[in-house]
Amino acid sequence: MKKIKIQQIRVLSLVLLVLAACGKEEEAKKPVAKPVQSVVFLDKSASVFDDVDYVNRKYAKALQDIVNGNIRTKGDRLDIYYVHENTGKAQVFSDVCQAAVLEDTTYASPTDKEAIRNDFQLALRKEKSEFLNQALTHLMKPNPTATSRNTDIWATLEVVNRIADTAATVNAYYFSDMIESMPCSNRRDFHVKPPKTREEAETWAKADGATLKGALRPEIAGKLTVYLVSPFKPTSTTRENNPNVTYYWEQLFKEIGVTQPVREIN
Repeated sequence: MKKIKIQQIRVLSLVLLVLAACGKEEEAKKPVAKPVQSVVFLDKSASVFDDVDYVNRKYAKALQDIVNGNIRTKGDRLDIYYVHENTGKAQVFSDVCQAAVLEDTTYASPTDKEAIRNDFQLALRKEKSEFLNQALTHLMKPNPTATSRNTDIWATLEVVNRIADTAATVNAYYFSDMIESMPCSNRRDFHVKPPKTREEAETWAKADGATLKGALRPEIAGKLTVYLVSPFKPTSTTRENNPNVTYYWEQLFKEIGVTQPVREIN
């Protein structure tokens, strides 16, 4: 009888060891989420809008959604640049989520698990609040300098190529009417001469794509997702919100190797 009990205990012990090993193996098999890098471009050129309050509300809501959706754990990053005449040197914020780390709760008691998760959520909320506060502060800050006279959106490509983390999921957000305005012989000035048709927009995009070939490293272009957050209302006329300008950018990003379609945030 004792031998049977001892054997049962040994079997039970073996089962528990196997289950524990399986648990560790399953834990090891869990995919580790890639960090998310959000590169935000805030247009600070001298664009004029009839309803500034609407634009600010729309942009603030989009920034809140970006922070809430993309700042999730340690390693997630937010970079903010102004778009104007000197976009390439207009970084105003860059930080990486540090404090929000969810500890391993595999062997924790239910009470400890809840405490660990609560601590994580508290740390995450605090970091999200700090990131959002920075984003909203820079959104509302005016640009009284001469750099507001022109809009160099092409320069954002160099920025993304330079700062993008190859180990991360990279998203670029353009808070802009996307009116490129650089009065040089080899540049576009959509204030003076916007594309009149989709065919013209595509022709220009192909020509400019050849000029900008290599602006994005293949490993960046292949993983980049571009989002456009326009200042326009859904009821805006085509004169206010020229769809051919949007189409130009969609085609240009494709020409320089971005495989993901450009997405609009309304």
